[in-house]
Parts: sequence; C-alpha cells; structure tokens
Amino acid sequence: VHALSIMRLIPSPPGKIEKGEVWFGGRDLLTLSESEMRDVRGCDIAMVFQDPMTSLNPVFTIGFQITEAIMLHSGVSEPAAADRAAELLDMVGIADARSRLEDYPHQFSGGMRQRAMIAMALSCNPQLLIADEPTTALDVTIQAQIVDLVRSLQEQLGMAVMWITHDLGLVAEIAENINVMYAGHIVEQGDILDIYHRPLHPYTIGLLGSVPRLDEAPDTKLDSIPGQPPDLVALPPGCPFAPRCTYTIDQCLTENPTLKNTDQKNHCIACWCWEQVAERTMS
Repeated sequence: VHALSIMRLIPSPPGKIEKGEVWFGGRDLLTLSESEMRDVRGCDIAMVFQDPMTSLNPVFTIGFQITEAIMLHSGVSEPAAADRAAELLDMVGIADARSRLEDYPHQFSGGMRQRAMIAMALSCNPQLLIADEPTTALDVTIQAQIVDLVRSLQEQLGMAVMWITHDLGLVAEIAENINVMYAGHIVEQGDILDIYHRPLHPYTIGLLGSVPRLDEAPDTKLDSIPGQPPDLVALPPGCPFAPRCTYTIDQCLTENPTLKNTDQKNHCIACWCWEQVAERTMS
C-alpha cells in the first residue's frame, strides 16, 4: 500500500489517500496533478511489482511494452526506443535480446519475466526504484540472480532502491537502513546492523525471534508472536500491536505512539515502553 501510495496508484474506490505527504525531489507528490504525476511515474520513480506472471500484458510483445514507456517519457522515435529496449534486455541478462523483443510474455520463464519488468522499470533511468517483493514467486536460485542483478544495476546506475519484503535474510544481505512496519505503521527504523543486533520494538523482537537459525538444534521450537494480526479496516485504538504485546500498559491501549529517536544513530522507535524493552533485552 505504501508503494502504491508513493506512485499514486491506489485504486479509488475502494481506497483513497486521506492525509499525509510524499516528498520526492523537493515536491510533495500528493499535491501534483495527474498529468504532472505521470511525468514522475515510470521516469523519476519506477516500480517492479510482486508477481512477474501477471505484471506484463499478455496480448502485447515484450518489446512493445518496454518501448511504449521509453517513447512516452523520452520522446524518441520507435526505432531508437527499440534499440534502447534491446540494450536494456541485454543489460538484465536476457540472451539474444534483439529477437526477444518480438516475444510475448508467455514465451518467457518467470525469472525472465521479472528481468523484463526490471528492464522496463529502468528504461528511463529512474532516481528511485521501488522493488515490491520482486522475488516472491520465483525459486531460490532465480531469487538470488534477481537480487544480484538489482544490486549490480543500483551500483552501475547510481539509483536508490526501496525494497519491500518479508524475507529477513534478504534484508540483512542488501539493506543499509530498515523500516519495520506493523499494520501499516512504521514501528522501528534505523541502521540495519543496529536493529538486527539491538531491536527495541516488541514486534521487531518477535519477528527476529521467529526466524530459524542454522546454529540451533533441528528440533528447537520456533518462537511465535501470540494473538492475531489486526483488522486493517478497523484498527484498535492506541498502538495496533498492543493486543499482542507483553509490555502493554494502559497508555498503549488509548494512544498510538509516534516515532522517537532513541540515540545518536537515528534509531527510532514507536513504542511507549521502549526503555523497559531495552533494559530487559540488555540484561
């Protein structure tokens, strides 16, 4: 939802952006007209969606879908756009790129479709690439290839990448900074090493505690977070994690905490009890 909000792609109805700001390049994207936003979307900010099997239009060729974006934002001729599309497919590791422009999505494997989606996202040299669970529907080997590809392209092109993922191992491998979210709210943010070694929000602690470890016995019971995730349509008053939290106090049930900087490392927590959590985890 956050990624779709940034891109102004929330379907309305049923959804809508009621309040807030999305700042990029010195502008609040929520104040732009739809015409102005189209100039940003796909050009300055691009997105790779979760499921490569359904993200491409099955009735158009791969080449048409990539060149369409290039011509729309760059204003180049169709032959020049086709040259750029072939260059992009080659960049993301698709062999015989020129001839593959004439293929349809069903002629590509899942990994190749995701590579084509990445090529399309990079077609106009975006400043920010949003990768929304880009490896979810792929097998482990292809996942590793896609992650390595995005990381190498990030270094090569000098763009920022925002990864959205549930894979904590992937986060540890690729991220410099992390935002931990619960029920649509950021509950902890900071340096990746600081948060992994010194989590201060009860949800983050529970999340990391539920990850299997290779240095533990095979029959070790995994920790789990008690209770059920909240209904996002009808969130409880106060902190949304309070019904599942072992540190809950009365204030948690009535007031939703905002992010607070806890130290000099910009480690921020949205929790009324973070100091008690820190004392217990440090002891």
